[in-house]
Amino acid sequence: MLTDEIAPLEEVAQAIGVKPAWLKRNWLKIHERENFPRKIPTGFVWPRRAVEVWLRSAGQFAPAPLPANQNGQEGDAIAAAAAALRERYGARP
Repeated sequence: MLTDEIAPLEEVAQAIGVKPAWLKRNWLKIHERENFPRKIPTGFVWPRRAVEVWLRSAGQFAPAPLPANQNGQEGDAIAAAAAALRERYGARP
């Protein structure tokens, strides 16, 4: 059950559109500049909800979600957030 409450390095890196090695080196800089959540001290894992809140507060989600019956690729909020962060930070997948 606890694994659902934490997000590992690879998953967080994918969500923000960077490589895991880059996130491992730069997470503290992002925390200081962009208020990115702090990792859990036991390893490279983050509180899942804190990362989700950070992604939403950075304004990276699509402005208006599609209605529930139109869940096409353009309505994928996670992909939209990742693409916006890649563009913002100049990362390449």
